[in-house]
Amino acid sequence: MYTAKQIAAALDLTVVRPTAGITSVLEACELAKEYGVCAVCVTPIYVQLAVEQGVRVCSVVGFPHGTSTPTQKRDEAAAMIDAGAVELDVVINYGRFLDGDGVTVERELTAILDLAHNRSDPVVVKAILETCFYSTPALEASSKFCAELGVNFIKTSSGYGLHGATPSAVRTMLEAVRGTPTQVKASGGITCYNDAAKFLDLGCTRLGASRFKELLP
Repeated sequence: MYTAKQIAAALDLTVVRPTAGITSVLEACELAKEYGVCAVCVTPIYVQLAVEQGVRVCSVVGFPHGTSTPTQKRDEAAAMIDAGAVELDVVINYGRFLDGDGVTVERELTAILDLAHNRSDPVVVKAILETCFYSTPALEASSKFCAELGVNFIKTSSGYGLHGATPSAVRTMLEAVRGTPTQVKASGGITCYNDAAKFLDLGCTRLGASRFKELLP
């Protein structure tokens, strides 16, 4: 049985719904401070507000579909780092990757990784793959590709695909990055303790969810 402290330490508490407002962000920040949640993940407009609450802040980049240009993603990442974000969840251009164009994904991630990692206080970069759209071989290839570029985490879902994390996708991702420093974050559809425990048991070191108390034992 995982404790509340263990779940909190692995959780990115997300506030990324289009309708989320200031109150939702402040409530998430208060929960994070009270329980020791790893990070609060917000959309770019709320990064500065969340930083001002004294929590560890993650921002999304290229959200939710990853179709911004590499230059746009780099500029967005730079702005979020300047605003105080210490983690970036970047939606890769999975449409281009699945169409056989890895160059675009390499360009966008390399530019962001250069920004994030070449600092005295490196920023964590997570690549959102949107696993619901991949065959198993394609998911394995994408996971290895991102790990070879040096991302800190590969992440299952944005929450805006066909579905969120599944055990089969997570197993494929974990196996693909085995032996590398890259870790796996499960997100999308994690709504209760059993969901959280399932993905932690598999080997995920980070979870993404828009709720917290429902995940506690």
